[in-house]
Amino acid sequence: MLACFRRDVCRLGLKDKIGRVPNPLLAATQRREYPGGFGKGAKRRDRVKIPTSNAAVRPTDLPDSELLYGIAPVLAALNKGSREIYKLYYRSDNVGDVFHHKMEEILSKAREQGVQIRPISKEKLARAVANNIHQGVALKVSKIKNHMLLGLGQFKDGQYEVSTGEDVYVYESRRKYPLWVCLDRIQDQYNLGSIMRSALFFGADGIIVDYKEGCEPTPQVCKASAGAREFISCFSSQNMADLLGQAKENGWTVVSTTARDAGNKPSSTPDCLAGLDSPAIVVLGNEGFGIREQIINSSSMNVHIPVRADTPEMFDSLNVGVAAALMLSAIRFAGES
Repeated sequence: MLACFRRDVCRLGLKDKIGRVPNPLLAATQRREYPGGFGKGAKRRDRVKIPTSNAAVRPTDLPDSELLYGIAPVLAALNKGSREIYKLYYRSDNVGDVFHHKMEEILSKAREQGVQIRPISKEKLARAVANNIHQGVALKVSKIKNHMLLGLGQFKDGQYEVSTGEDVYVYESRRKYPLWVCLDRIQDQYNLGSIMRSALFFGADGIIVDYKEGCEPTPQVCKASAGAREFISCFSSQNMADLLGQAKENGWTVVSTTARDAGNKPSSTPDCLAGLDSPAIVVLGNEGFGIREQIINSSSMNVHIPVRADTPEMFDSLNVGVAAALMLSAIRFAGES
């Protein structure tokens, strides 16, 4: 029967565009006039669309909102409570996953706070977060407003003022003296996130980023910080040199992290940071060019991390995130154990 069919097809010239003879078992479904066919112009009336709530996630369908993703950032945002929380998306097939117990905690906290919860497919969640590692969960939240820092006031009785273009905030130091981190043109989001995590861990009160040439604290930064971005203040500065100069006048020690021979003053090792008896600002520079010379020359001291062995010239420094952790861990204020 099959042989007869193929002879008839060849005799009638019924071949496709590249000369292939159609399969007799598929011929019926390829004819345009067949109600359930898949030929050109055919309507797929044999398919039934099933209603689903698994619609696409639109990260920007709310003004001034963003989509956090990852177990730690989402849990941090729910715990901190400083943002408006609009909606939680999660993969319903995460049962048995290594993070399943954390997912249960996230869902429980979201229910307690009255957050709308929606299950979502793995593919749509991946598209919503630009294929970044999401660990099966995302949270639509309001953006944290980025304030412009104008000045850090004198430290007195455990408190000091933080001045912005709109308000003056009174801060209480987390340590014996206040500690801040100033980032001169840091542009890598993963470096910024790493520094935020280290700054929070070592007791810094805040971070200053460059308004013109620094990266912003995006959801990628929050993911890289493991959620630390939710718990540490982050401000921008349009003129870091002036800001740091004013801070020095208010009794702050400005420490620039440099190469050994940078600037117009000798550079010390991190050992000199033990026993500081004043508020401190640790300055770290751009991944390729370091700290601008104007800032280096106006600092209270320059500190370099010494190389312990012969290394190729191209490896004359550490990743800025690693350098930040080493510098912050070396600071011990007078009176601290």
